[in-house]
Amino acid sequence: AKEFVNDLIKENNLQDFRLLDTLECINLQNVNNVIIISFFEESEESENTLTNIVNAIEAFKKAKHKTGFSPDLIIAPYYSHEAGVKAKLESVASSMNITAIVDLYATNVGEAINTMEAFSSKRLIAAWPQVQILNTQGKYAYVPQSPIIAGLIAHTDGDKEYGFSDSYSNRVMNGVTGTEYFIEFINGFDCDAERLRNAHISTCILGEGYRSWGGETSHEDTIWQDLARVRTFDRIALAGQKAAFKAIDKKASELYFIKISIEELLRDLKGAKVLIGYEVSWDEERNTDANVSAGKFYLNIKMMNNPIVKQITLEFIYSDKWASDLIKTISAE
Repeated sequence: AKEFVNDLIKENNLQDFRLLDTLECINLQNVNNVIIISFFEESEESENTLTNIVNAIEAFKKAKHKTGFSPDLIIAPYYSHEAGVKAKLESVASSMNITAIVDLYATNVGEAINTMEAFSSKRLIAAWPQVQILNTQGKYAYVPQSPIIAGLIAHTDGDKEYGFSDSYSNRVMNGVTGTEYFIEFINGFDCDAERLRNAHISTCILGEGYRSWGGETSHEDTIWQDLARVRTFDRIALAGQKAAFKAIDKKASELYFIKISIEELLRDLKGAKVLIGYEVSWDEERNTDANVSAGKFYLNIKMMNNPIVKQITLEFIYSDKWASDLIKTISAE
């Protein structure tokens, strides 16, 4: 993708290198994956530009038909802070059951947190502030976090067989040399980084390198505020739907094998520590005589994923229970 865009810039004598920088941010995270680019024309009229951006995002719905690939993550760096663009990213991500990453516009921590009042979705990750990199033109520049986070997620996914069940948070953001605004981070204490994280904002901290810090969605249900859980359930649901698809228009007696297939999948995931436990059963209430006669069947799949650690509280408590040991020591007994 970088070579394609680089040639495009040279052929058209373009002076805008933001797309090339975006691809470089992804590349720096050591990923090897398909990147789908949806182009749009930037107009002198800002309203027309926003309309073109929204249409370009909508086009991702047809990516499978046009390219043979379907996106798992979508970003619109440099534009996703716009309310209309953010709303479109959320809409497309929700309809495709994927994740969108948006960049917030704010000049301080308080502004960034206030911006989150407009967020409530398990399909969105919000990031702030911009980070500094050495861009493709050899100059230090501030760029949105979204392509770096997308690269981190892609790298985490491919790092091992079930990488999709891991979090991208607390990982080194390769290529980052600074942040646009100082983010205070004091491990174990209230600080800017923790306040941002508690507000469901993914940020960048300095601690053994510049690291991602966050990874929570803004969904109102705390169960779905863990992005790793959302994506784990998405992957399992997709695999289950593929198994169920093969049973459509077949005899109902073959549904036994669908249940077995799903149970085997979940057993493998439990063995790999992706799941803690699971239960698969036919729904007694919805599988009525009428529904069975109509060829409609309902299978309940309950499961618990292996939770991602978000906080560890260490309580250091003074005790004098060893005072007698001290007395023995100084008494030379």
